[in-house]
Amino acid sequence: MEVKKRENDILKTALKLLSLKDRTEAELREKLKSKGYIEREINGALEYLKQKGLLDDSKFIEKADRIAEDRFLGKMGIKHYLMKRGIEKDKLESLPPINEILIARKLIQRKRHLLRDLPGDKKKAKIAGFLLRRGFSWETVNECVNKNFD
Repeated sequence: MEVKKRENDILKTALKLLSLKDRTEAELREKLKSKGYIEREINGALEYLKQKGLLDDSKFIEKADRIAEDRFLGKMGIKHYLMKRGIEKDKLESLPPINEILIARKLIQRKRHLLRDLPGDKKKAKIAGFLLRRGFSWETVNECVNKNFD
């Protein structure tokens, strides 16, 4: 009887964690470990949630374009973000296309007010560095910087 109660407990905890925010399998596993559950219990709960369709890492890959837009990330940036959240590198090859130019331009618009008093070359350098740190490709950075500041 104690085993059933413990199984229900972990499922209840896992469902509560998933209701608070979308989590990858790795994130949920870590959170459950931190709550004191043992590996066997965690594996059982995660398997049950996957069977019921409540835990699916492929959802993160499918909505990568929206995540990139919301977080202002380029293709490399979204890959890094997803790997940090526990998505395996080989699964990232099936990412949907990301419109880096559009996302980069939106980001530049949001940051423009911070750079309005800088000379043109300094603006270009700051924007280029910022875009590169967010995982945008050199091609995207060059296109955006040259079109926005020439």
